[in-house]
Amino acid sequence: MLTVDSLWRVRHRLAQIGKKRTGSPRILVVGVCQAGSMAKVLRYLLPDAQVDFVSAFTANRRFPKLVDLMAHADGYDHVYSSIYLPRFKDGGTIDRFRTHPKVRLIPTIVFGAYHPDLIHVGVQDAVSLNGLISGPMGHSHSAITLYAYLAGFSQAQALRLFAEPVFERLGYFDLWNESVSYLRGLGAQAQYDLDTHLTRWARRGCFMHSINHTKLYVVADLARGLLTKSGVPYPECDLDAFVPDDLGGQGSWPVYPEIAAHYGVPGSALFFKAETRRSGPARTMTRAEFVAAAYANYDRRPREALVSQRVQGWRNDPATVEFFREAAGREISPIRPAERVPALASGSLAGHTS
Repeated sequence: MLTVDSLWRVRHRLAQIGKKRTGSPRILVVGVCQAGSMAKVLRYLLPDAQVDFVSAFTANRRFPKLVDLMAHADGYDHVYSSIYLPRFKDGGTIDRFRTHPKVRLIPTIVFGAYHPDLIHVGVQDAVSLNGLISGPMGHSHSAITLYAYLAGFSQAQALRLFAEPVFERLGYFDLWNESVSYLRGLGAQAQYDLDTHLTRWARRGCFMHSINHTKLYVVADLARGLLTKSGVPYPECDLDAFVPDDLGGQGSWPVYPEIAAHYGVPGSALFFKAETRRSGPARTMTRAEFVAAAYANYDRRPREALVSQRVQGWRNDPATVEFFREAAGREISPIRPAERVPALASGSLAGHTS
């Protein structure tokens, strides 16, 4: 039985007649930053393939309706998609897109144990993925630094909070099991068992640049896994030797030395800032430089924009407020008045990311 969707897709296929298609197999990758890196890895793994990438951030401009994207997917042998898609005019979602017979989901990798202080600031729209504010490390912010700023602490006081007793009090050493459980859930969402990968990744040390930006070998393993599931052979290849690490080029949050010692991995007190048109060339920042840059960034923004559910929870808990005051040092007067921020409703942050 013909439906509106099937007629629409037939029209799209007819429009493709005569257009040059090269490479085999033909692979379409759809998604956010992790998917973009996967498309690049697939091009290296399969030099004779045609690998095209559609960014989730702009997909609905090129394909106003999800049925347009599904019709486009008809022209490929394999389609790999992350779960994040924009809002389409026909109301289509990833649940509908994943019913396409050629679509396999790319498991989203989010792992917070190595970077427990990293948060996103702002209220992110779960569909458009917009709404987060940028700072000296892009969308990545320090919960401790934001708390110190909102509490009116000086920069010197903020730096005192980067200490093992504070990390212990905040539970920063206790996130491994929770992070593993969450990652397994993301794998199950994509019908992809991540346990074997996780064991191998952890043996190499910290496998994340931030909570949602993986290192190259993680993306490479996922690409190989999806090709295997799709029955696509690929040659053995040491991709680490020559493929640029795109996600690392977007900046890398340090594994604080105290956290690194806890997990037995290399640590760093330097923040690696990516090159951007607005902030200039790539460089590293010490903790003091990072805190100064973050304070300057927050000074330029209205306080109501500095939203973090975690930080608000700390600020609304008297015991935590008192702990921070003691840890920061009472002898230094606050440089700005602290204001109580109303709590957000639970679940108001989408938590993705770039």
